[in-house]
Formats: sequence, C-alpha cells, structure tokens
Amino acid sequence: MTKPLMKCGHSANATNQDGNPVCAICIGIDAGGTVVDEAPPDLTGRIARCVYCKQEKPSSFDLPFFEYGGDKWKDLDTGSPADWYYCGCRGWD
Repeated sequence: MTKPLMKCGHSANATNQDGNPVCAICIGIDAGGTVVDEAPPDLTGRIARCVYCKQEKPSSFDLPFFEYGGDKWKDLDTGSPADWYYCGCRGWD
C-alpha cells in the first residue's frame, strides 16, 4: 500500500493515536503534517536523492522519509525537479 503524501510535502511516516497518517518530522511545526494531500502529484520521471549520500532512486511515496520537492528543488545535473529521501546510509538508529 502506498503511503499518503501529507500537505507538508513528506510521505506519512507515522500515525497518530487514532491511527491516522501523520508526518512525524513536521507535526507541531507545520500544520500540513497532519493533513493528507487528497490530490498528490504524479511522480512519473522524477528522481529522489538521499539527503546525505545523494544516492538516486525513482521518486516514490514509499521511499523512507520521502519529501516531494515540487518545483522548488532542481537536480543539479539536469535541472529537472527533484525530491528527497533517506536511503539508510547513516544507519537506522
């Protein structure tokens, strides 16, 4: 099952006490961390980069700690829109 995208731009990475999806990164900081984006963008052709090692994968709401970059982030090599995620390169602790 694909994780929902939250209005903060991250894929849901936790649930609240009622079992609803939330973004644990943004909850309490960005109101969008508790609101599911009912019209998520099409990720076809987009690339996500690990925030630390820059490993690339096709963008997917199911990538760990995925963050949709919209048009604000660009791939430095191609100029195409880019997204972020965490590949686990620094461990999962």
